[in-house]
Amino acid sequence: MTMAVKKKNRILAFAMTVVVAVSLAGGLTVGRSREGEAYEEIKTFFSSPDPDAVFYNEATRTTINYEVEEKQEKNAADNVTKEDFDEINDTYVSEYFLDYLTEKEQTVYHQIYKGVHDFEETIKIENNVLKQDDVGDFIVLFTVSNPYLNYIGGSYTISLNKKGYVTGVNVQYSRTKEQAREERKELNKKIDSILEGIKKDMSQYEKVKYLHDYIITNCTYDDQSEQPYSAYGCLVQGRCVCEGYAKAMLALCDRAGINAIPVIGQAGETGSGQGHIWNKIMIDDKWYDFDVTWDDPVGDMGSEYIRYDYFGVDDDEFEKNHTPDNNKFMHYPDARSEDADYFVVNDVLCDDGRTADETMKKAIELAVKNGDGLARIKCTDKDAYIHALQKLFDTDEDGDTPRMFSLLNETLSKKKDDPVMKYSMIQNDETYTITVRFEKDEAKSAS
Repeated sequence: MTMAVKKKNRILAFAMTVVVAVSLAGGLTVGRSREGEAYEEIKTFFSSPDPDAVFYNEATRTTINYEVEEKQEKNAADNVTKEDFDEINDTYVSEYFLDYLTEKEQTVYHQIYKGVHDFEETIKIENNVLKQDDVGDFIVLFTVSNPYLNYIGGSYTISLNKKGYVTGVNVQYSRTKEQAREERKELNKKIDSILEGIKKDMSQYEKVKYLHDYIITNCTYDDQSEQPYSAYGCLVQGRCVCEGYAKAMLALCDRAGINAIPVIGQAGETGSGQGHIWNKIMIDDKWYDFDVTWDDPVGDMGSEYIRYDYFGVDDDEFEKNHTPDNNKFMHYPDARSEDADYFVVNDVLCDDGRTADETMKKAIELAVKNGDGLARIKCTDKDAYIHALQKLFDTDEDGDTPRMFSLLNETLSKKKDDPVMKYSMIQNDETYTITVRFEKDEAKSAS
């Protein structure tokens, strides 16, 4: 099973003591009439179901097999109303996606949710709504839009009638009803304790940052953990993969009154993309892209290291290495604003490499204020990024010391702070971000 791969950062350490192109060709088909094309369209629409087909979605590990009913039976699907559904599910994420479904598709969603809520192994659904070719996307929608359902497996068997329409969903459960209820209580209790850290005067941006930072500092990326695909695994057990990170952010935002949805697709900081899940979050009525998983990097910088490379980003930048799947049932809002980008909010965005030192000074001052020893800047393009790296990390006029040491100590001395003994630099060539982690020589000031 392939997991979303997290890039290990390149780290440079300095100390005062140590120096396919695919081409598709199209054209008219000779000798084929419009009547023939129409016939083929009708034939496809009413084509027989294929019980040998297998659906698989990499990001959610969703596997679907099909069985065809021997004879047409009366559909005994429960009539689950919207009111019935709202009594057991009032999350924003479900409400968001349901608004884009037809009335009959909403009924099917309600029926599946009610069946899973009641631990039914075979869930009958409204007939003549979902065809075989569409049910995979629908199940993926269901899987990612319910952050509290941590007790369903990734394998389903779908019952089809002779016309290829879905009549039932067979579900496997990884927990008993009693176990699931106890774990939901644990999760709710944990969320309550986390939300105690949100102050009444916090802005929406500050709330999202607090939740983002909490997850990163309290969870470790681990695909071998007990429940790696759930909010429970992330928040209660502290170990999960991208699906757990994204669902934890959904659950926390939902309880904090922040609108958030999941995005499913392919992503890769280097090389080809792999199945991945991230979030879109609304702050002050504008949507932004977030990838909490990638902001919790695997590396040697310690558990307290938090990135903001994928925090509050717009679509143009995010889609350089994140591509949403073309899921028929999942509609994603545009993210066109930069107002919640961490580097914009904190005025540490560098649009000219020649002024990189001034931007870095602001970042150092912010790091001192936050007490985390992490100075972060972001360049607006590749040219500014290359020049910033040269300006900040080339040697000083004496030819021995990297410019960054002088810059750190000049800035800290103005703050009457301890001098720097060593620093580490992390660069992200995809997002054009530069992070400097510095350690002060506290012993020198104490002597």
